[in-house]
Amino acid sequence: MRILQNISKLLDQVEYLPATLAVTLLGGAVGGGGAEIRLLLAFLSNLLLFSCAVVYEKIESAPADVYETELAQQNPIAAGEVSLRFARTTGVVLALLSLAAAAMLGPLNIVLVFFGFLISIALSHHSLRLGSAPLMRLEKHQALLSAIFGLSGFLATAQHLKFEAILLVVFLLSIGILFAAWTAESAPKLLRKPILIVLFVFASGSAYVLFVVFEAISPLVLLLIVLASLILTWARNRFSSQKQNLPQILLDSLIISTALSLMLTHLIPLFL
Repeated sequence: MRILQNISKLLDQVEYLPATLAVTLLGGAVGGGGAEIRLLLAFLSNLLLFSCAVVYEKIESAPADVYETELAQQNPIAAGEVSLRFARTTGVVLALLSLAAAAMLGPLNIVLVFFGFLISIALSHHSLRLGSAPLMRLEKHQALLSAIFGLSGFLATAQHLKFEAILLVVFLLSIGILFAAWTAESAPKLLRKPILIVLFVFASGSAYVLFVVFEAISPLVLLLIVLASLILTWARNRFSSQKQNLPQILLDSLIISTALSLMLTHLIPLFL
């Protein structure tokens, strides 16, 4: 029981699960749908990879977090609740399990996992700390890892790269960076208005081709995602006791709605 409690503390109650599920299912839908077992393996691999990244981030930031009371409370290693050895062991196990799940899907999925490891190191290593930038923070959502997770889901159903995969990566990166800039406390100087406009054009253009021209997701499912997102945003903004800014509420609602809607598209045919 204590081991599970320590793992839970390291993984932040897996707050990133909805985002990981949403982008994996989205990638699977763009890849052609079906192949539920392979899609489940892709989701497990992605979830384990994100979990490994979270643990690694806590390991790398622990020495500095010790001197900041607020940060130490968020980092069980810095707070002395979890040993460094246990955290490292957990990270290695998560990495191996992620690779094992990817190996059942194919060599391209293994490459994606290794690329995910490199991104995680770049985001969190003490000598790099790219994750300290407002656009690259490793929180519930991360644009670079989302692109990898989407590609993993795509390969789980398509099993080979197609033009749609490029559009998917462009969409996930551009929309992820846009939301990161929108939800950041202070917008990075890098993202001046022209760059934001370019990102919006890429996001809307790739979305139009994927979801309107190629119809990667049926119009009814897209309508369900939009309506559910609006309802969740309104409900959380109206009734939630926790204070969150509207962009963050909208992003969380969109992620949850996407995950639930795409899950239904896979589950309903199984019971018919």
